[in-house]
Amino acid sequence: MRLATLVSHVPSARLGAEEIIREAGGSPAEARVFERMFGLDRVAAVPPGETLEAQFDLVVRKLAARHRGPLPDALIYAHGQPLQYAVGRSPVHHLCAGQPLLAEIERRYEVDQYNCGGLFWALDMARTLLVTGLARAVVVLGGDSHIGLPPGDRYVPGCTLMGDAFCGMIVDRADGGLQLGEIAMCTHPQFARGRAGTATEMGAFFAAHAGIVQQSLSRIGFDWAGDCPLLPHNVNRLAWQMFCRETGLPETRLRLGLLPDIGHCYTSDPFLLLEREHADLRPGRSCAILSIGMGGFAGACMITQSPVSAHTKERATCSQLIPS
Repeated sequence: MRLATLVSHVPSARLGAEEIIREAGGSPAEARVFERMFGLDRVAAVPPGETLEAQFDLVVRKLAARHRGPLPDALIYAHGQPLQYAVGRSPVHHLCAGQPLLAEIERRYEVDQYNCGGLFWALDMARTLLVTGLARAVVVLGGDSHIGLPPGDRYVPGCTLMGDAFCGMIVDRADGGLQLGEIAMCTHPQFARGRAGTATEMGAFFAAHAGIVQQSLSRIGFDWAGDCPLLPHNVNRLAWQMFCRETGLPETRLRLGLLPDIGHCYTSDPFLLLEREHADLRPGRSCAILSIGMGGFAGACMITQSPVSAHTKERATCSQLIPS
């Protein structure tokens, strides 16, 4: 499956770590320790007065400006927060009514049960739509915001700060370009309570992080001894330092450059990084993208810059294709 077009949008506003932690009931001292230990200074936030629809409107406009293939005829919207929209209130409803790029959309789906790993489930569904002939091209939109929520809700003690960011991509079955390999998806039911879990349950999930990452990377054929970069979820700097110590992976292979400025942006993190990284991928070179979500949802994939055109047939693996 080819990643034909990829864009992202990071809102311009920022909220400082100290403000967020104070609003959550923490002290300035707690905020300073958190910043130093976890490498999170601030997060990206949708500016006051702007809407979620406006953020995705910008994403789709960017896609339209860059895309040079057939118009997509299916759309998948993935978000990390498992919240259901009222009928007619989803941003997808607004977008399909007003964006020329989406004028031929016949099938619409929403993926909202896999937390920060949701875009991998969305891409797996997109591949199934393509290989079964149910779509010629699929637009995948992802992203979350905290519009209307108190700043303190962004704080996950001992773990991360949640930011707002959005991405969009169009995938098809064409040869060449950025090719997505097999998508590894795994659930860990023992962590199913997610942020609603007790301190003990949350601690067990954090402790299992490195093992879940290692398992996911092994499933996609990640070359531990090579030099391909790893584009991960921006949970925090300490978690990745510990991962590198446990596995021996050089920290130079990790891409964490966005972390201090925008925080952990739910489903979007690895795709924000990929937009920055893919221009440096020479033909035949690969990178790995990965995200581990609260609740134990893990997704990963290798992405390769194809040096030649070579048609290959793909197998459909997703079994749930019920249009919304």
